[in-house]
Amino acid sequence: MINVSLEAKQKALLFLSKNQKLAAVKVIKDLSGCGLKEAKDYVDGLEEGVQQPVTKTADLDAELLVILNQGNKLNAIKHYKDATGLGLAESKDYVEKLLQLKVSGNMAKQSRDTDIKNIIAENARNNQNPRGNFLIKLLIIILVAAALTYFMFKI
Repeated sequence: MINVSLEAKQKALLFLSKNQKLAAVKVIKDLSGCGLKEAKDYVDGLEEGVQQPVTKTADLDAELLVILNQGNKLNAIKHYKDATGLGLAESKDYVEKLLQLKVSGNMAKQSRDTDIKNIIAENARNNQNPRGNFLIKLLIIILVAAALTYFMFKI
């Protein structure tokens, strides 16, 4: 079984509908990374109307996350089962792992957001002395001007 994204399958079906089988095989070969024979067999299966399973892809994960965000875990399991051709138990396990990753990813995002807020607060504390910051910037400008003047007249 080859890994084919939903996008690749849709493109192949579009080419098949336009009677461009060669282009459909090329799309499947290029986007799935399989060999020419596997791509041709896959397209032949599409052409005959045989349901070809699609294995896990980023697109499928995104679709599952949308369904999960709506609170439909059962629909997400069914969608994954239909899209991949796997069994109910495997589909349930995959969706639950995806849900766990989503929860841990949200915790990591919250941690990152907290870190960003801390950096902004620290930066605000450091910028409480605008006169000192101005004098430092002025000193840097004077030093750069002096260096440029030195190099210009050294020649």
